[in-house]
This record gives sequence, structure tokens and C-alpha cells, in this order.
Amino acid sequence: MHGEQETSKLPRAAWVVTHLTLVAGVAWLYFGGGFNIIGSWFGGDWISGDMSRRSVLMVFSIVLWCRMSFTAFYLLRRRFGWAEFWPVLFATAIYQVGFALLGGISDTPLRLVDVLGIGLFALGSYLNTGSELQRKRFKDDAANKGKLYTSGLFRLARHVNYLGDSLWATGWAILTANRWAALVPVLLTAAFIFFFIPSLSKYLSRRYGEQYDEWAKRTKAFIPFVY
Repeated sequence: MHGEQETSKLPRAAWVVTHLTLVAGVAWLYFGGGFNIIGSWFGGDWISGDMSRRSVLMVFSIVLWCRMSFTAFYLLRRRFGWAEFWPVLFATAIYQVGFALLGGISDTPLRLVDVLGIGLFALGSYLNTGSELQRKRFKDDAANKGKLYTSGLFRLARHVNYLGDSLWATGWAILTANRWAALVPVLLTAAFIFFFIPSLSKYLSRRYGEQYDEWAKRTKAFIPFVY
């Protein structure tokens, strides 16, 4: 899939529209009485939680949709077909609906640790989208054809965009005020370390050869100065 071009915009459009539907559903949960209605289906009394917490969580949902939509139609250069659409949609539902269900009924007011969560979400969003934007500008320059991009935020780590994903997911989990939410960034980070990074590293090494090997010698894969 890496290196393959995708001409059809249909999978991308479907991704954006279905994601927007998830965001609308989350808004219904937070502010439209959704928790009360769903709770009644199970014979429970699900009361919407702290308003300030729900508001921040809703902002996170909207920001993720905006970033992913920007990625789908502007940043994503490689092939994105239906085979990838479904797992991406599933992961998106985990973030959007999963975090909403875990955090939307919390009556815990915003605390100091939530400031950390907001900071991690903002930093992770910047690292992910910012690094991809820098790389796209480099790739769009015909003079850089066949060259590997190793500057900008990618000087920090070879897969700094993945690090950004782990950070914003961690920040989002913190804002739910629910310990079970920690499973999401933990599993996401494990997937990066044990599957996505090794697979992509092999592809980049085959494609760029010495360019990539030299970059790998001086730059950590995921966490700057650590791993």
C-alpha cells in the first residue's frame, strides 16, 4: 500500500462523511440527551456528566474530524482503498464513540491533570498533522523527487507522526477521567512499535536504501533520544 497511488476519491469521501456521522452521534450523546435514552434501553439511569468535561471532549471530536478530513483530501498521497477504509473507520469509532461513552458520564470537574491531557492532545495533533504537512511540501517540490524527507519535525524521530497519534490519544484518554480509556493509547502505541513501525521501516529501507539507513543511524524511530 505504501508508494501506491490512489486516484479514486470515493473511499476518502466515505471516510470523511461516516466520520462526521460519528461526530454528530457523539454530540447527541453529550448534549442531546443521548446518554439518558441509551441508559433507559438497558434499564439504567445514565446521566450526562460534567458540562465542562463534555465540552472539551466534544472539541476533541471536532478537531480530530477536521484533521482527518484534511489528511484524507490534502495530505494523504498514497493509495487509500476500501480495504483500508474499514479498519480506519473502526479505529475512528473507538476514539469517537469509545471515549464519549467512557468520559461523557463522568461527573468529575476538570482538574489539573486535565490541563496535561489538553496539552498532550494539542501537542500530538501538531506533531501528527504538522509533520505530514511539512513532508508534503517537500514532496510537492519536483526537485526533491526520489529523495527521503528527514527534516522539520522528522528530525525528532523517524515516525514522529505516529508519536503524535499516541500523544493525542493519551490526552483524550486523560480527559475521560476513566481508567479503562488508558487501554486505547496503550494498544495504539503497541501497534506502532510492534507492527506499523517495523513494516514501514522495511519499506523505506528498500525504497530509499542508503538514504534511509543513514537517517536511521542518527534518528530514533519513535521517541526522540529513547527509541
